[in-house]
Amino acid sequence: MKNPVVAKLPAAAVEHLQAAVRLRTESYRSGNVADTSQFLGFHRLLQRTYPLLHRTLRRQVVGGYSLCYEWAGQEPSAAPVIVLAHYDVVPVDTATLPRWKYPPFGAVQAHDTIWGRGTTDNKANAVALLEAVESALLRGQQPRRTVFLVLGHDEEVGGMHGARQVAQLLQRRGIRPAFVLDEGGYITRRKVPGMVGRPVALIGTAEKGYLSLQLSASLAGGHAAMPEKESAVGLVAGAVASLQQQEFAAQLTPAMQDFATHVGPHMPFGQRVAFANQWLLRPLILRAYRATAAGAAAVRTTIAPTVLQAGMKDNVIPASASAIVNLRLLPTTTAAGTLAQVRAWLPDQRVQVRPVGPVSEPTAAASTETLGYRLIDQQLHQLVPGVVTTPFLFVAQSDARHFQPLTTDIYRFSPTTDPQGMHGENECVSVASFTQTYCYFAGILRAL
Repeated sequence: MKNPVVAKLPAAAVEHLQAAVRLRTESYRSGNVADTSQFLGFHRLLQRTYPLLHRTLRRQVVGGYSLCYEWAGQEPSAAPVIVLAHYDVVPVDTATLPRWKYPPFGAVQAHDTIWGRGTTDNKANAVALLEAVESALLRGQQPRRTVFLVLGHDEEVGGMHGARQVAQLLQRRGIRPAFVLDEGGYITRRKVPGMVGRPVALIGTAEKGYLSLQLSASLAGGHAAMPEKESAVGLVAGAVASLQQQEFAAQLTPAMQDFATHVGPHMPFGQRVAFANQWLLRPLILRAYRATAAGAAAVRTTIAPTVLQAGMKDNVIPASASAIVNLRLLPTTTAAGTLAQVRAWLPDQRVQVRPVGPVSEPTAAASTETLGYRLIDQQLHQLVPGVVTTPFLFVAQSDARHFQPLTTDIYRFSPTTDPQGMHGENECVSVASFTQTYCYFAGILRAL
């Protein structure tokens, strides 16, 4: 039998997603928009594609390129809802181009899949959300609560000029939302041990913190034919190697305790017993999590070298060298405490350590007993037969963290199934997942 949900996708929605993906809205760490024509072109695309939305909702441009739409509700006194997506994308590494099946900004549709940078992160969410609003307006619908739609332009570099400024703007207006929805977890049939083959919806109720540290050293340089025993390169390389041998303590944070409570009853017998007796078997649970990279990220602060810089010529010993390591902070920790621990671990104090870029503290876990969580849960059970919904700790970053001063009821979830290629090669989204995303947002709006 044909899935009745598929027929609900607006006829031109896939073409609209393709048009959005073809715009190279790449974000760079400098925070500056590299090609303003692409970002402004995205604005114009939305105005052409969703005319009723632009006639009905109040539109405000924030930080130069981020968009905030206000959809007035029938009951102004009811707490509003904020729904986020972002339309910037990470740049494509030119060295990977030969390994892409299709041009990264070609938005080619092949094998019932749309291929291209931004398809899953996060233009499918942005387009599906606007399609759902336009469809609701065509039916003459109006939400009971006011709904704010926020499309960020710099999420991939911290959201400091986009989502953060929108959050500050709404805070100055005294907005206290009932809940906030953003990207985050997803539906997986592969990632949860013991549940392979069964759909599990990972709803992020908390988010890890973010901290990048620069390790640097300076020593006399010189000719490579007459090297000294020590060099700046050697000091920094030693520091990086030393840090990779260290591990932060593993913990089951409240969000992961909630995950165990929700998923445990659906696990095979042995795992079900362990999750039901966390107080007794916690060491065994943590050991199982540490066995994989994804599992370890959920129970400890992680540290990853990401940038190495030194030297200009193969026969010259550089006088300085540096590296950047990126840490994702477990809830219950702080950036200051983590920095102190890294400094204590370094074998040579001649290596200087300082934070670089934006720093974000980890967030508290949102409740699963709220309107926002219940709406997500209800929509997923209607859309995905046999799905197991569960809170979990979102190990990456989202724009949602900027809205913590407004509410702690923040939920991070993207209704795609096992997305592929995010931040890497051959990013793509299936038409089925895109349809599912549209139906999810349409259902949320209908419920509101």
